[in-house]
Amino acid sequence: MSKSISELRNMLNQRTNESTAELEKMGKLSARQRMDVIFDQGTFVETGAFVGSGDKDSSDGYGAVITGYGSIDGYLVFAFAQDYSRLHGAMSVEQTAKIANIIQMAADKGTPLIGVFDSAGAKIDDGLSTLDNLGIAISTLTACKFDEPTIAVISGPCGGAAAVFASMFDYKIISRQSGSLYMTPKVALEDKTLVEADALLENGFVDIVADNDEAACKEAADICRYYSTTAAENINDSAERDFSADVLSGEYDVHDVINELVDKGSFKELQATHAKSVVTGLGFIDGIPVGIVANNRAKNNGKLCACGAKKAAEFVNMLNRTCLPVVTLVDSEGTVMADKVEIRGLAKNMAGLAEAYSDIADNGCSGVTVVIGNAFGTVLTVMGSKSLGISMSFALDNAKIGVMNPSTAVEFLGKVDDESKAKQTAEEWAETNSSPLEAAREGFVDDIIETSELRARVAASLLMLQT
Repeated sequence: MSKSISELRNMLNQRTNESTAELEKMGKLSARQRMDVIFDQGTFVETGAFVGSGDKDSSDGYGAVITGYGSIDGYLVFAFAQDYSRLHGAMSVEQTAKIANIIQMAADKGTPLIGVFDSAGAKIDDGLSTLDNLGIAISTLTACKFDEPTIAVISGPCGGAAAVFASMFDYKIISRQSGSLYMTPKVALEDKTLVEADALLENGFVDIVADNDEAACKEAADICRYYSTTAAENINDSAERDFSADVLSGEYDVHDVINELVDKGSFKELQATHAKSVVTGLGFIDGIPVGIVANNRAKNNGKLCACGAKKAAEFVNMLNRTCLPVVTLVDSEGTVMADKVEIRGLAKNMAGLAEAYSDIADNGCSGVTVVIGNAFGTVLTVMGSKSLGISMSFALDNAKIGVMNPSTAVEFLGKVDDESKAKQTAEEWAETNSSPLEAAREGFVDDIIETSELRARVAASLLMLQT
């Protein structure tokens, strides 16, 4: 005999309390707790609440996936969260339908989507239909034309087809304490650490590592704030604030430059330990949310490698789809010259980066590029140049811009007669051939600006471009 609604509800509540205690021992939250962390208090509304495992007299499958929507700082967001305590988060037909439905709802409403992954895998008893279930979820995500971000939170195991599904999301966040992402099970790997959080970040497979499940869910909510129309209300900084030239002195780190450029405390770096010569992340400039791509001079003179070009290209492509402005800071001696870089496809990945920047205008989006140091060779072209259609381009007054590094150029042109004067010869050549003034005269940059004006000029350009 089927249970009444009140009996099912009581059974579900009892099971929720029991599962919460079980998960706490593993350092995890239940699906419902995750929703409470992600959304503003009291705003979460569940959908498909009574969709179970397929057995009308059983509550074992209840809540294996919880779906719904709510508010993050007044911003509508949809989400689903797997619950490991229910059939180990298995993807049954019913649970797949719930996930596909919430994906479609988010796409239709034009809002962000957060998916929390925590599953030991599919229900083996369901046979091949388990793969079909995940295929449905994957095809639904692919078919939906999201113009807002999709964010995957890896709070527990996420393997096989589920790993493919999670990797399709724009942003990937993983819990160091309990998350793992893999195609090959850990037991079959020689290096067991490859599926763990820090290795995944270093290899560029996730964007952010959080200490635990709760922190990972909070990071997902925080990313949504960069897309909220109300986020600027919480920014307390001035567009007219002078940019400190001190952060560009000596062998500087571009992180200091970025933090000085953006509104105070607003920079969120992505893939921080992967391809360190390129820095990517989100920030606000005068309350305007932006994506930032920057060469990092502190790492191999900012030289572009295959992994760095791919990292930047994937990020710019995602910004294009969600139409967030791209701010690019260029300071690079060129490209890394080594066999392993060629094998990894330097030319192919740089082509992808050039294509990503070329698509900015085609997608109705915008970008601002500033040469803050050196810009030599092909890197000058592919890192958001005017040639690729970038909206506004500037150079600091002490920047050096040219087809080749001055030291290499004078050697190549045979202008060094005395090796003891090689440095002086290169400097003299650079004054004429690598001057930002020459670049401005030829239209490669729109203006040459003083360092102290950097923040104000970028902010003014962004304001103009969004109107």
